Amino acid sequence: MKRILIPVDGSAPSVHAVQALLDARAYDPIERVELLSVQVPLKSGKVSAGLSQADINAYYQDEGQAALVRASRLLSDAGVHFQTRVEVGAVAETIVRIAAETGADEIYMGSRGLGSVSSLFLGSIATRVLHLTELPVTLVK
Repeated sequence: MKRILIPVDGSAPSVHAVQALLDARAYDPIERVELLSVQVPLKSGKVSAGLSQADINAYYQDEGQAALVRASRLLSDAGVHFQTRVEVGAVAETIVRIAAETGADEIYMGSRGLGSVSSLFLGSIATRVLHLTELPVTLVK
């Protein structure tokens, strides 16, 4: 039985990754699913000016929880045990770090599916994760 990490951002491709995992569980049983929302740190200056650290942390949590809603609902409806987590940091590096910390056996993640230019943009997060981890990574459009 596998332990799976699924980074989600609320986008259709990230929800498709959850559905792909649910579709695959009939022949590849799941022990545990960890849903991860990674929030990019706010740049100092105008965006965070006048905000307390508590306000900024609350913003990260609110955005992260909003990104987790659809994926959480799919897993709940399917009766799959899962945990959610919101982290702040560089996205690809955080995904790989959390995969290691949670003992994940595999990462399922959505790609943006940008057609012929996908290699340019896939390089953003998904390709970085592929370069940083030794775990199997399933990319879902």
